[in-house]
Amino acid sequence: MDKKQKCRLEMPSFRMFLVGDDFSQHLRIPPAFIKNFNGRRLGKCTMRGPTGKCWAVELEQRRDGLFFHNGWPGFVKDHFLESEDFLIFNYDGGSEFDVTIYDKTCCEKDVKAAAKRPASDHLAETSTGGPILFRSENACFTKTFKPHNLYSLLIPKSIAVTEGLMSSEGILIKETIVLQDRTGRSWLVQLDVTSDGRLVMTRGWKTCRATNQISFGDTIIFEFVKQGVILLHIFRVRGEGNSSSVEVLSGVLPRKSSKNL
Repeated sequence: MDKKQKCRLEMPSFRMFLVGDDFSQHLRIPPAFIKNFNGRRLGKCTMRGPTGKCWAVELEQRRDGLFFHNGWPGFVKDHFLESEDFLIFNYDGGSEFDVTIYDKTCCEKDVKAAAKRPASDHLAETSTGGPILFRSENACFTKTFKPHNLYSLLIPKSIAVTEGLMSSEGILIKETIVLQDRTGRSWLVQLDVTSDGRLVMTRGWKTCRATNQISFGDTIIFEFVKQGVILLHIFRVRGEGNSSSVEVLSGVLPRKSSKNL
């Protein structure tokens, strides 16, 4: 046992099993653990992740407990935390937490590997600063994630009819659809028709969105790869809150030149 491991064992600690998707915005500190603050009121703390990098996180006292709040969503996003991850928080007795992360396999999460998002096979060459060109022979539609997309997401009627999800008269044909991300994970999502005849994804979309850490301003391409299955291509918001400019083109991909190999 090295000195670092021995030090961790001597630190007060608590464990959290992540469930649902509310954890992406805030996390409640177990009430029984508060005694370890020895009466101190912590307004801020430093959270050290597995890579050794630190995040400043604010603590907020609410009626139902003390929560990690501002700064916590950034920690969640940067470590690709998802439902069923298991976290151990070791407290140094001052204002710092050393966090160890385990995934659903019960092994320590390889954060660096999780950050390596697979590149899209459909991206065409583009000049620096220009739009991202996306080519596919499949039907697609694009959405820029906004607050009204938190719990449901509209599918354009024209593509919904073409893909056999609803009739041109607004009658629901398929009650569910499968969403997949590029890591192979999938979610069964319920489809509903609104009172004005529009088709929306409802139950299941929120979990998919939270697991993939989709943030306001992110651009998502929904590609119908086969009957009843949509593949998600997520383009993260650029610096200073600017959404990525993505242009969807039809047709086959151009051959890559040797200079880009």
